[in-house]
Amino acid sequence: MQSLNRKVFSNPEKVMNNIKKIEQAFRESGDVTVPYYLTAHGKSFIETNGEVWRVYEYTEQSELTENRDYMTGYAFGKFINVMNGKNIVLETTIENFHDFDRYHDRYMKLSGAKCPDSLKKIIAEVFTPDLPRRNVHNDAKSDNIIFGEKVTIIDLDTAMKGFVAVDYGDMIRSGRDIENITKGFSDGLGGILTREEINSLYYGILYVTGELAFRYALDSLSEERYFITKTPEQCKRRAEELMSQFDYFEKNSII
Repeated sequence: MQSLNRKVFSNPEKVMNNIKKIEQAFRESGDVTVPYYLTAHGKSFIETNGEVWRVYEYTEQSELTENRDYMTGYAFGKFINVMNGKNIVLETTIENFHDFDRYHDRYMKLSGAKCPDSLKKIIAEVFTPDLPRRNVHNDAKSDNIIFGEKVTIIDLDTAMKGFVAVDYGDMIRSGRDIENITKGFSDGLGGILTREEINSLYYGILYVTGELAFRYALDSLSEERYFITKTPEQCKRRAEELMSQFDYFEKNSII
């Protein structure tokens, strides 16, 4: 059973309509699947006391240890492959969700920090209006994979148009074995990316790690918060961890 944060997702109908399309696309997907929400009277959620609730069948987690990183990459690659192989249009569930400039500029204003704009410039040069936007997961961290009888991709609320590189970056940021994640991702994608998208993948790591650091830092400074289950102190510590991780990725680039 899950609730849906109405402060973040103002239109639950859009979220659940997207999920219905994803469920339909994955009915014959083979080795990768998604949760199927229970329905009643044609609806897959209920509203009560101002809150939204959904239920899907429990998925048993296995003790898979081998190829875990490969299968994480493969699952999210397969997700993008399946969701872009048909004429599927996903609605926007959060406006400006992965808008790097928005988080960067808001953090600079709120914190008063003096930070070089070099990263913002690089992001603008790579993630141009001409770079394809596809149906992607938009929260492709390793925690959103359940290894059971099949590999199940969960937490579909943010699935909508976005950059493939941001999903890739989230996997690398949250995974362990970069080589195996990348190989699995490539195999799952099945060769659908353009040359420009392939060239953007490394920068997706910087994009999503920096953006997430700004988002946690903003939650530590502002009353308007996204990570509602964490205290401002926890958000501050997480922002610091992410900036350390960002520094590592930047210094160890092979580009």
